[in-house]
Amino acid sequence: MKRSCTMYDILVLGAGISGLSAALHAAEKGLSVVILTKGAKPDGSSNYAQGGICSVTEKTDKFEFHVADTLEAGAGLCKKNSVKILVENGPKTIQQLVKWGVLFTPSPTNKAEFDLHLEGGHSHHRILHAADLTGKEIMRALLAELHKQKNIDYLENCYIKDLICKGEGKAKRCVGAKIIHQKTGVVENICAKATILSTGGAGRIWQYTVCPPDSCGDGMAIAARAGAALQDIEFMQFHPTSLYAPQLKKPFLISEAVRGFGGILKNEKGEEFMNQVHPLHSLAPRDIVARAIHSEMQRLGKTNMFIDLTGRTPKDIKSHFPHIYAKCLEVGVDITKEWIPVVPAAHYMCGGVLVDTWSRTEIKGLYACGEVAATGVHGANRLASNSLLESVVYALRAVDDIAKNGLLKEKISVSKPTKKEVVSFTKAAYWRKRKKILQDMMWSNCAIVRTVAGLNQGLKVVEGLEADVATAIKNKETENFHFLEFLNALQVSKMILIAALRRKESRGLHYILDYPNLDPKTKHHTIYLNEKGSN
Repeated sequence: MKRSCTMYDILVLGAGISGLSAALHAAEKGLSVVILTKGAKPDGSSNYAQGGICSVTEKTDKFEFHVADTLEAGAGLCKKNSVKILVENGPKTIQQLVKWGVLFTPSPTNKAEFDLHLEGGHSHHRILHAADLTGKEIMRALLAELHKQKNIDYLENCYIKDLICKGEGKAKRCVGAKIIHQKTGVVENICAKATILSTGGAGRIWQYTVCPPDSCGDGMAIAARAGAALQDIEFMQFHPTSLYAPQLKKPFLISEAVRGFGGILKNEKGEEFMNQVHPLHSLAPRDIVARAIHSEMQRLGKTNMFIDLTGRTPKDIKSHFPHIYAKCLEVGVDITKEWIPVVPAAHYMCGGVLVDTWSRTEIKGLYACGEVAATGVHGANRLASNSLLESVVYALRAVDDIAKNGLLKEKISVSKPTKKEVVSFTKAAYWRKRKKILQDMMWSNCAIVRTVAGLNQGLKVVEGLEADVATAIKNKETENFHFLEFLNALQVSKMILIAALRRKESRGLHYILDYPNLDPKTKHHTIYLNEKGSN
């Protein structure tokens, strides 16, 4: 569809699995859609998802088992109704993905069935996968299907400056977004009856991460500036096993499925240290494994731990994990004979923009799905491979709600800018340096193990960086792409620090030495932009 209409039915911000699923579902309903992506091509976290997507598939498995596993991993903070919706929609969501052309790996004994992996925290084999590049395969299929649709526009290299809203308070209505064309710096308004945020997470605000460069918290920041609430953002999941290879330019994740396939965590002496930590040993939930690796590294003064997969045959290893095998070989590690060096790294934001079970935010017309959203499914710790399923299930629910709730019938007028603004691309080094300060601070003060003193010290660093922002505003230097990206990261980091200080307990992914025990009166913590921190 040519860019002739001034008002779309749906604006999708982000082109990962959640955004593409929403766009395809909307197009099949005959709605006009425009998708915006930050980069030149889809390069978000979805492409890097190795392990798979979980759904009750095995005959001995049941919905209640999947629900129970999710609640157990979530450490008492999952919203049970949201989890039930996720789990019970699993089988038909898999069928939809297959209909869109996703080729999951078939069972070696029965090609009519799926090969099912087991991952940490799961009681049954329920992880569908496409070798060890599941996210990439789903993205391939969705993009191929997308190109068949005539009523979807696709705009690349677009950076979201802010959401466009009309009205105030409970009457506030989102009608689109102000975007920056990164090749020209021109600012444009894209208007829509409904807007879906699917911008991904915030892993890049930490120094060590397996997340792609786009994961800067942009979606959470622009939603917060518009007045939306964030929830549970103190729960950042640090994947316990990223490949320890300092020579790599891009971080690389060693999938949870490697441990599900028999990989055993060991220190350099060969000691299986997880045996003394958790009954599930190397298959314990991610937060427990990440802290155990962190603790063992500190105890022994080492830079990394190891996964030993050599108990499986070379043929099985290469067959199940061809991509991981090739990447490790690239850095000199033959995983059929040698242990895989691993280290924890920031991976997945369990909280985000607060939404209900239809992916609606507090702002009318604004939806959120995927990693940017806080559906309550993950609670205090995400169960492995629930995220891809959540991304699709809640994206489809967002579109279903938009199609039936009357939003598309509303008449909306948005005045066009009298002139096109142009954003500057100067001072890149200046703002990147400040972003590096922010990343170092978040790793030192708000990572796997936290303290009240460290979190407050982090807020002091934020205050210093906010002074740089104030100077830029005073000098009218805010129309700058690099400034805007830094501002998003700074605002989200500050809210995470404040949220972490408010949770006076250790639960799931939030482990704070000052409050090592669970609080029986635990609750979800909701935060708005510009709230103050406290001790």
